[in-house]
Amino acid sequence: MAPKAKPARRKPIEVKCGSVVVKIYQGTNTVNDVDYPQFTLVYHDGVQRLKKRFASRDVAVKEANTVAGNLARGEHKILQLTTADKSVYVQALKVLQPLKIPLNVAVLEYASAVKGLPKGTTLKEAVDYFRKHNPAAIVAKTVREVADDMLSAKRTAKLSEVHIQDLESRLKRFSTDFPMNIGAISGSMIQAWLDGLQVSGRTKQNYLQVCSALFRFAIKRKYLTADALRELEAVQRPKEDDSDIEIYSPEEIQEVLNVARPEMIPFIAIGAFAGLRSAEIERLDWNEVNLAERHIEIKASKAKTAARRLAPITDNLAAWLTPLAKKTGQVLPYESWWNQIPKSVEAVNKQRQETARAAGKDPAKAEKFRWLHNALRHSFCSYRMAAIKNAAQVALEAGNSPKMIFTNYRQLVTEAEAVKWFAIQPV
Repeated sequence: MAPKAKPARRKPIEVKCGSVVVKIYQGTNTVNDVDYPQFTLVYHDGVQRLKKRFASRDVAVKEANTVAGNLARGEHKILQLTTADKSVYVQALKVLQPLKIPLNVAVLEYASAVKGLPKGTTLKEAVDYFRKHNPAAIVAKTVREVADDMLSAKRTAKLSEVHIQDLESRLKRFSTDFPMNIGAISGSMIQAWLDGLQVSGRTKQNYLQVCSALFRFAIKRKYLTADALRELEAVQRPKEDDSDIEIYSPEEIQEVLNVARPEMIPFIAIGAFAGLRSAEIERLDWNEVNLAERHIEIKASKAKTAARRLAPITDNLAAWLTPLAKKTGQVLPYESWWNQIPKSVEAVNKQRQETARAAGKDPAKAEKFRWLHNALRHSFCSYRMAAIKNAAQVALEAGNSPKMIFTNYRQLVTEAEAVKWFAIQPV
């Protein structure tokens, strides 16, 4: 028996919608030697070629019209949605319809907002908080805008440029990490931010202090309501790290001064025995060092706190400064004093090795001297507190708060050690 002849290939049915064309190929499907009509819908969804088979021409054409219409409107992805997905999609469109916001834009904005929220905070909670703290009378300002206004006000008030530079540096980081309206910032957000900073406890305290100043400024300028301070009150004050307060022993500072270059002796001695900050010594002029009346004047324009103060010149400090004093000129002749520190450290370690060798010991095993961050000032505050036992006076001399002095320095050294410290003289 001769095989059946294949039927002639029929021209496909084309269904158009705009520039979109989908095709229905007409053929047969043989089951148990019986031929049944088959209509195959073929279209491209993106880069994928898809097929759907139908036994009825009318059903195939109806589906082709739906597909062509969806593709023409750029909705080809919806073709792959399940019935449940389609229900969710339609519901979402209805919710957004009054707002006239496309679904894709709404999703992008939601995802972006949620990424900026602390873990566990919902977008609704953030919105409720924002509405509570941003009534109609409040001027909407970003953190960056408020920071700029605050810095401008400080400069107009002619505060210390050193203070302003420090403030500007901290505000820059805060505004970079919070690129939003200042009224949208909650206490929990600040807490999470502080906890995530990879800095010392003291530095975290400084950042919190700047945040507080920024919020208070914003309240005065009507950028925030007074309720905003409650958010700051909820932020836990960072604790000092144990490693934050490091000081030198009297023996160590004697070593450093004995081998230091003459140009560096005033820097080391003033930091150790008068408690000036490194930046304050860097800006100090000899005409502000009054050896006759035994005090150093730190002018407001040169102080970190933008407040003038007098630091004491103790007997031993006078002994170190007198041979080197000038009428005028920079006390520290180096623009980059920190580049000179390694030379002093190297000199101390070399002296320790020579001492070990003279004692018949292995020089390589001599204990290494380390330069400790802010240790000159920390040492002065600690030994001065032990010597005079008056936190308020030490605070005035060091340009700090009595609370900070009492909390950080009152138990670090003994009175006997303080006597040794302020007895260190040139040899």
